[in-house]
Amino acid sequence: MRKIFNQKEAQMADVDTIIGSNVEIQGALKNLGSIEINGKVEGEIHSGEDVLIGETAKIKGPVVAKNITVAGEVNGTLEAQEKIEIVTTGRVFGDISTKILIIQQGAKFIGKSNMPESEKKPHRGDEAMIDLGVEEAPKKR
Repeated sequence: MRKIFNQKEAQMADVDTIIGSNVEIQGALKNLGSIEINGKVEGEIHSGEDVLIGETAKIKGPVVAKNITVAGEVNGTLEAQEKIEIVTTGRVFGDISTKILIIQQGAKFIGKSNMPESEKKPHRGDEAMIDLGVEEAPKKR
């Protein structure tokens, strides 16, 4: 029976692939849709959508997806286009790169986080100079 993390995750997206708690995978796991992992994976995980790492999951290797939720253990880098959330039972040992990072109380994260800015908006004074074709008047001596 499938265990849903909470109501929020249930609404995220339909899960295309479920890796059961008794399953062990060695090698790359690639899917255009969402993946829920409850077993052991040693190798790269790539998803075009969401990756849900369940409480019983143990991952060794990089994870790349649109959104990543961690309730189990990850030894490797996490890279999400949008959001990474480490829930209370989650343990991450590796670097993280994402726009939005949520770490719940009780979760464990050992590594570095990188949160690149989405679109940089110009600040006052940073606007591009525009050449209007006007010549500066000669200075008086």
